Amino acid sequence: MTLLFSFIKLLLGFVLLIGGAELLTHHCIALARRLGVRPIIIGLTVVAFGTSAPEFFVTVMANVRGQADLAVGNIIGSNIANIGLILGIAAMIRPFEVPRRIARVELPFLVLSVILIGLAAWQGELTRAAALILLASFVAYLYFLVNKRSSYTLASEALETEEQGPPRYLLRTSLILLSFSGLVGGSHLLIEGAASVARYFNCPELIIGLSLTAVGTSLPELASTISALRRREAGLIIGNVLGSNFANSCGILGSAALIKPLAINPHVLLTDFPAMAAFSLVLIPIFRDGRISRMEGTMLLGAYLAYVSIIYLKI
Repeated sequence: MTLLFSFIKLLLGFVLLIGGAELLTHHCIALARRLGVRPIIIGLTVVAFGTSAPEFFVTVMANVRGQADLAVGNIIGSNIANIGLILGIAAMIRPFEVPRRIARVELPFLVLSVILIGLAAWQGELTRAAALILLASFVAYLYFLVNKRSSYTLASEALETEEQGPPRYLLRTSLILLSFSGLVGGSHLLIEGAASVARYFNCPELIIGLSLTAVGTSLPELASTISALRRREAGLIIGNVLGSNFANSCGILGSAALIKPLAINPHVLLTDFPAMAAFSLVLIPIFRDGRISRMEGTMLLGAYLAYVSIIYLKI
């Protein structure tokens, strides 16, 4: 019965997280479109940060509750899932072009985040000083995007809007606040359920964070990616993944460690961080070609499934 209640908490937590993230992303995108912003910049900011909201709440709450392995595992596992699982599935469904500017400008930010986390975590703890460096990098990233906003705005094109008449800012703001309530409640239930399941099966919280909660909190990215595929918005897909991973690494880990220093499990430094770095760096040759093929998508997904299999075999 205890196990059943734990899985019910997990399921309900996932539902609230996904529903809250979808509600948040939908209305944030609608507001951004009324300001005349292109899909790429929406993907790099609004969608990326909106779909990263579950990771933020789960990571921060887990760290505050003293579950550092779950917090760190969730971020690293989510970053790996975003590339291996989500980009892999997207390319397998429909190969798509990679905007040249993404490979030249935004991808280096992702590589920078991997380097910063590696340097900060090598001492076995993400201190508040390291957190400030991560957050400063995140702010610099946001400043860069805002500074370059003019190159993305829809100057002479008609704006794509989902509503006619005056903007319903009050309604959208209320729904955005409601979505945050779902994210807070969902993250609480997800952490409770994940911890209970880990205890029942004698499974380390790090493994749960790297796999179960990581995939669960990455589901909003998967949903938005599939939606973007249907509309053939390659920039939205790539922007969502790169923006989400940078937000996870610098924005979310930085915020969590600033509230309370994060202990880094030695196992993470030896195996899981190198895996995240490998998944991130492999995007360089893929993006350089200007296109993600179905074969490359299959390889990314295969590598992700192999990674998950390995971490469970080590239990």
